[in-house]
Amino acid sequence: MRILAPAAALLLAGGGYVYLRGGMGSPEVLRKLSGLRVSLELYSMERRRKPASFEDIIKEGQLEAAPSLKLPGHSATSSVRNAPAFAISDTGGWAYVNAPASPDFGTIFIDCAHKDEKGRFWSEF
Repeated sequence: MRILAPAAALLLAGGGYVYLRGGMGSPEVLRKLSGLRVSLELYSMERRRKPASFEDIIKEGQLEAAPSLKLPGHSATSSVRNAPAFAISDTGGWAYVNAPASPDFGTIFIDCAHKDEKGRFWSEF
């Protein structure tokens, strides 16, 4: 029994490493990001203004929910962080610039400081 506990702990730790190391490929991430941007644009066209927060898009029915995002080195998430500016916090999720004074107001982006499989920063998309 004493040998099994450390072995189980190693197995779980190894599984966690594999989970964090893996992630979606660029095409899937970009498809999801494009969907978010389309819903944002539809909201803006219908209301003639950008939403104060990304949650407004979901509340108004432009989108059922933000899609799940799983990037290497991060846990899966479907949350959208409201940010006062286009600044990377490396959450591994989505972020939306919701400050009207910001030149990037209304921008949705991938909040990750890492690179994809082709060496491009996720936040560049």
